[in-house]
Amino acid sequence: MTIIDPESGEIRMRRSHPMINNFNQCIICVCRCNMDIKFIWSGTDAKALVYYCTDYITKTNLSFHDTFSLVQKAVGPNDNINITENSIDKARKLVLRCYDSLASQQELSGVQVSTYLMDYGDHYTSHGFANIFLIAIERYLQNELDQNKAALSASSTSTQVANTNPIDIVEDEEEDNVAAMAEHFSIEQSTDEQKLVLVNLRIDYQFRSPALESVCLYEFVSHFHRRSFTDKDRHSVDHPSTNTDDVRAVPGRPPQERYTFMTEHPQASTHGIIKHLKPVVPVLVGPQIPRKDREETQERYSRALATLFIPWRAVKDLCDINQSWYEALSSRQESISTESQQIIENIQLLHECKKDRDAYLQQVIANVQTSDQIDPRPFPRNMRIDSDDEDDKDLDQNETYLNFLDSLSDNNASSA
Repeated sequence: MTIIDPESGEIRMRRSHPMINNFNQCIICVCRCNMDIKFIWSGTDAKALVYYCTDYITKTNLSFHDTFSLVQKAVGPNDNINITENSIDKARKLVLRCYDSLASQQELSGVQVSTYLMDYGDHYTSHGFANIFLIAIERYLQNELDQNKAALSASSTSTQVANTNPIDIVEDEEEDNVAAMAEHFSIEQSTDEQKLVLVNLRIDYQFRSPALESVCLYEFVSHFHRRSFTDKDRHSVDHPSTNTDDVRAVPGRPPQERYTFMTEHPQASTHGIIKHLKPVVPVLVGPQIPRKDREETQERYSRALATLFIPWRAVKDLCDINQSWYEALSSRQESISTESQQIIENIQLLHECKKDRDAYLQQVIANVQTSDQIDPRPFPRNMRIDSDDEDDKDLDQNETYLNFLDSLSDNNASSA
């Protein structure tokens, strides 16, 4: 019968036959193919399915170990190598062999091939995306906080005090994998044509316009971007139009909002901030934000959320010298907007989905190891079950049929 798991809330539907997959009559009639459909009622199955679908959609086409094996096969010994070839030709042919080995193992659909031959786009998305290398910005803020603590200790005791911040002692294991990755910068031209400067997202956000003072980092990346200003852009910023009728009368797409950088920005006189007509989706590059309920990564979790969703220009806006990151985040909850709170809940929900997916896989593995069937279902009442008595009845019926056939053959022989 159908049962409900009181712990997880999962509803386990009773099958009508143990050897038939779950199916929907309408879908199987339209698709005319084999199927194994499962209705998601509630409980852990719903979260596990959400994580499975998102993980399947965003997976890479070819894993790293498969790619490495193909490259190793391509660069193996080749008897047809011409000894008289120079190093450039050898390198070119080596790269070509590696590319051919990888391309031959790629699974391409007919739609992909046709769009490539017709010179169409290779992908279509409903949203734009922008990367945030979050761990680098976090470490910049952490270094600033450590320097402030060291300066305070030096001024009070005239001696350097060792750093005992627990966030540097207990770090997320994924963060250790990118310990050698420093903050990324772009080399661009400054106001002086003979001088180059280093710029990145963190500098753009720190020296944003005072009009964007209450904008957090996540919202800044989603709605704004840096771009070189023309004379027309500079004029629209210095002389904004206050008449809405004039703005509506201009044909074409609506004008984008423009803001200037603070004078401390290395490109303040040549670049500015442009607002997207359509918000983009920020993508967190690097180690993911840990779970909220893990004590060993609680400081990293609080630091990441404070960096993303609380407006700041310096580390003092996020965390005081005598505070931990957990205390700083708790004391600044009113600075987090409602939209940001929803994003924070979704981050935690993603971790819960992954946890439920892993728990379901462990349950399946345990069932396989303990029995031959996975998630067995009871037999229906009207299903025929073989038994010894029924086997005896079948034998008796078979003998009756044979005797009947023998009698028919005897009658036919006598009549002939």
